[in-house]
Amino acid sequence: MNLRKLSIGVLAALMTFASGCQKNYLDINNNPNQVTAATPVLVLPSALSSSGSYFSTSFTFLNLWMGYWNWSGNYSIATSDKNYQFTSNFGTGIWDNGYIILKNYDYTETQAASLKQPLVQGIAKIMKALHFQILVDTYGNIPYTQSLQGLASSQPAYDNATAVYEDLFKQIDAALTLFSDADKLAAQGGTVLNPGTNDIMFKGDIAKWRRFANTLKLRMLLRQSEKADRQAFIQTQLATIKASGYGFLKSGENAAVNPGYANSAGQQSPFYGTYGYQVNGQPIEAYNINRSNKYAIDFYQSTNDPRLARFYAPVGGSGTTFNGTFFGTIAPVANNQTSGIGPGLLSDVNQPAYIMTSHEAFFLQAEAAQRGWIEGDPKTLYQQAITESFVNVGLTAADAAAYYAQATANVGWDASTNKIQLIVTQKWASLNGWSPFEAWSDYRRLGVPNVPISQDPSTSVKQIPVRLFYPQSEYNYNSSVVRQQGDINQFTSKIFWVR
Repeated sequence: MNLRKLSIGVLAALMTFASGCQKNYLDINNNPNQVTAATPVLVLPSALSSSGSYFSTSFTFLNLWMGYWNWSGNYSIATSDKNYQFTSNFGTGIWDNGYIILKNYDYTETQAASLKQPLVQGIAKIMKALHFQILVDTYGNIPYTQSLQGLASSQPAYDNATAVYEDLFKQIDAALTLFSDADKLAAQGGTVLNPGTNDIMFKGDIAKWRRFANTLKLRMLLRQSEKADRQAFIQTQLATIKASGYGFLKSGENAAVNPGYANSAGQQSPFYGTYGYQVNGQPIEAYNINRSNKYAIDFYQSTNDPRLARFYAPVGGSGTTFNGTFFGTIAPVANNQTSGIGPGLLSDVNQPAYIMTSHEAFFLQAEAAQRGWIEGDPKTLYQQAITESFVNVGLTAADAAAYYAQATANVGWDASTNKIQLIVTQKWASLNGWSPFEAWSDYRRLGVPNVPISQDPSTSVKQIPVRLFYPQSEYNYNSSVVRQQGDINQFTSKIFWVR
């Protein structure tokens, strides 16, 4: 699929497909040939819904790689999923759907600018930065400056990944300036359109968008923490964040979308509807395929972590027994004797779709504080991160306090010598299921935790990949340009920030 040759109308129609919603559910326009008549505030909820689906369902393979899940012995999965020897047809939705969603945010931004709707324009800018960040983190150099120009650039050039990252900070700053401009206009008695409930993430709360923008920046800065040549850039950006005074996402502030998920075909929360249960309550096939990984179960059990029973379901109706297998090994027992995805991840058919959780936000702050990058007590931020994780999967703050009070390495602050390892290990423990991309990113950056390699006999390279291949669609329709990137190796062609 050549995304650069698609019209905005076709892209909008495809976006609804990519979001996993049935026809007429959150459609921005029933006639895609007239999509340009849609106001940006009406396109926004559909774009945000697509983002929720994208982050909920695009990274199943990373739950396998990162020690969270394994596949059931009752099913056979593709060799490429279990031995890292994939092709350019692997994970293509990350690229293809990513650019579809970006096109809709670009439309939203452009139209909001023309209609002088700075709040909607700023939100679209931030979400574009987020999606471009994920593409860089997955592929390295990507089409950026020419990627959303439609027919004007049907074969867009690839931009340097570092340059894209640096420009994303400028785009986020531009979004924050738009928010400030809106404040000034309102103070002068002008009319400023707030998207309100059409903003299905923060309900038009621009203070939260500001904090989300700064938290996204912090994530991107920490990606670069191990690169000596990026330290000056990091310090400059940290100064900008501090000067803004906006801070970061707070307790309970999950960046999550919910357009009104319901127990109807095509309207379930995307994670629930992909990995959980059908409308009739019966398990979806993906629930039966994806079982627990012994590596994660062993970790939670060895640290007396009550999240074990939230991330995984007990076997055989026991309520207390949890079994798993290492990635790459076939379970020697039936599905009812290996743990499935748990009730903390599959809480309800209308659960929100998470884009950035509050516990990730606090782990980012804890690491940054430990590095001396931001103000705040790293121990307090670390313990708040664990609390947020416990609450987000249905446990209590008291449960969290009892957990992190243990004098156990990689659990208790005072019991752990290497504080960065502690923070990132517990961050990994919190990202199970919903956010494996962030766990993969930390693993590529720091090698923490020491996740075991696939044990499948066909695994010839004992290394977790550092990137994916460019999709086959690029080699089909943008061949001469993508081939200028050279021969890509999933183990050695590193993203610029990978150590």
